[in-house]
Amino acid sequence: MRSKSEIREEVWRKIEKFSKFPPPRGRIPNFVGAEKACEKLRELKEYREAKVVFVAPDSPLLRARQIVLEDGKILVVPKPRFAGIIVVDKKINPTISNMMKFGREVDIEELKMIGKVDVFVQGCVAVDLNGNRIGKGTGYGDREYHFLKENGLIENALYAVVCHEIQIYEDFSHLAEEHDVKCDVILTPERILWTKEALRRGKSPRP
Repeated sequence: MRSKSEIREEVWRKIEKFSKFPPPRGRIPNFVGAEKACEKLRELKEYREAKVVFVAPDSPLLRARQIVLEDGKILVVPKPRFAGIIVVDKKINPTISNMMKFGREVDIEELKMIGKVDVFVQGCVAVDLNGNRIGKGTGYGDREYHFLKENGLIENALYAVVCHEIQIYEDFSHLAEEHDVKCDVILTPERILWTKEALRRGKSPRP
């Protein structure tokens, strides 16, 4: 059985020919077609009805952050290395530098006044059909989710992961740890894929 580090290395090697700047190794890979995958957010009923959307600051999710602002929703983004949380409620190009400059850093009480997160969006290095996700190894994605959960800011939110098809695996549940959070839906340039976790939580639109 492969370890998480072995799966990461496999993905970083395979995705190089599809990658965009910056280079994928050691990162959540940015890939050709990431914009198209992010656009699939708009096909999700949960997103269309959402008011507050949390999107990680990784490069492949830039289009997702743009969409949230274009659609007049409130964008919540963690600062790099989870050094704080930024709220963006104006139409800017939400690159990291622009969000740091024009976004508003908020504390937990301000976040509570804004409201609960309706959709939680992350990238990944790998994800499986059960909803298990492997990040780049820092653990920030799970920490961000648990922070919101522990402070009553996320309850029944839809958890979406954006990735390339080659980042999807059948099952690596044996690698899951207690603190790992499973996703509900996987968005790729080609399709919307509901996970077994979504079915368990009653979120999948399919029987």
